[in-house]
Amino acid sequence: MVTRLRLGEFEIFAFVESRMHLDGGAMFGVIPKKLWTRAITCDEHNLIALDLNLLLVKAHGKNILVDTGCGDVASPKERKIYGLSGTTDMEHNLEAAGVRPDDVDLVLLSHLHFDHSGGGLKRRPDGTVTTRFEHARYVVNAREWADATHPNERTAAAYIPEYLGAYADSGQVDTVEGDTEWLPGITLEHTGGHTAGHQAIVLRSAGQALGYYADIFPTRWHLKPAWVAAVDTHPLETMRAKKRILRACADLEIRVAFDHDLEVKLAWIRADNGTFRAEPLATSEVEVLGG
Repeated sequence: MVTRLRLGEFEIFAFVESRMHLDGGAMFGVIPKKLWTRAITCDEHNLIALDLNLLLVKAHGKNILVDTGCGDVASPKERKIYGLSGTTDMEHNLEAAGVRPDDVDLVLLSHLHFDHSGGGLKRRPDGTVTTRFEHARYVVNAREWADATHPNERTAAAYIPEYLGAYADSGQVDTVEGDTEWLPGITLEHTGGHTAGHQAIVLRSAGQALGYYADIFPTRWHLKPAWVAAVDTHPLETMRAKKRILRACADLEIRVAFDHDLEVKLAWIRADNGTFRAEPLATSEVEVLGG
């Protein structure tokens, strides 16, 4: 299913690329299982289901993809690690939005973990890996690129050399420092936290705004400051970023796109007695397309 949202002069399509299953404890860090299972269920192996929610933005005459999901390059071992059981719906959903892979002009990556960057790649018939979007520029934070291509003992498992090598060999990667308005109304905002180079993609047009904050709060259950994934390299930064971003979203009426929520893809953030909650966009605010 593809959902269309008009944001001023921008046209935004939200869709699910695929679904993965990860350890619930890894997703909720220090929060006891007794608490997080009140919000989301797990199976007998402690795995929870998470969607890979992407955005396609039509703006300034360009087709702009925000993150890429896992795609179909994963090895059997990687598919097991990420709990990937189905196939990617990337190209099918792009088609529902009237876009082919060759039509994608720009790919904005929040960070380079496999579940956000794997779908930007594909395998050739000989088994080697190359970029899926041959005519696109891929944009990532410079610190993220440096850390991903030179990981340490803790982060090495999150960055797969074969895939980072394919990106490097493509000559299609551009890096940015700090906060950057890449195109008018399309800003890459450095957040840190989840990774040192993690960035949000914030869209603004005609007085309206939508923020894709990726793994700062991957689901609506992560709006609570202390609910931080165990894999975050700088959890205190994540907590600070949450407080700042949520206040801005509530005060300035910035819509939020959740990158992994199963049910709520697009929402308003509402302040509620010192806490924040996600209010899904009304059916009148979006249009459901095929897909």
